[in-house]
Amino acid sequence: MSARVQIVLQGSMDHLRLVWQTGECLLQMVPFRGDAEGTRHSVLLAVQEMVTNVLRHAHGGDEELPITVNFRVDEFGCEIAIEDLGAEFDPSDAPLPQLSDSAMPTEPGGFGILIARMVMDQVEHRRVGQRNVLSMRKSVRSAVEADAMGG
Repeated sequence: MSARVQIVLQGSMDHLRLVWQTGECLLQMVPFRGDAEGTRHSVLLAVQEMVTNVLRHAHGGDEELPITVNFRVDEFGCEIAIEDLGAEFDPSDAPLPQLSDSAMPTEPGGFGILIARMVMDQVEHRRVGQRNVLSMRKSVRSAVEADAMGG
């Protein structure tokens, strides 16, 4: 079974709940291995962080600018693409925050990108016209399993 859902958000950050609930429903269809619920929660957290970054940083709090969130799920995993009209920004080039020995952040900011990189199997940015498109993928199989099976 597979599903595709597109959400176009315009307005306050209250819409983040809609993204979470939609993703939560769709990710139930993905048969993640191991701690499936934990994996689903981590994916949702990564999506939430990236949408929040768009609202706060790319759009500078301008709630009139649209954000498009595309979900695609199937038995192999999920792909989430987030599109915005902000200035070009590639999160894979962003410096990551440093964690201290206490594992508590010493400075605010940057942890959304860190979370996305840690949780997702793939995080890619591309510029399409005037839009940033951030694509994140999470496979049902772990990277080790995929390598052992040749992809």
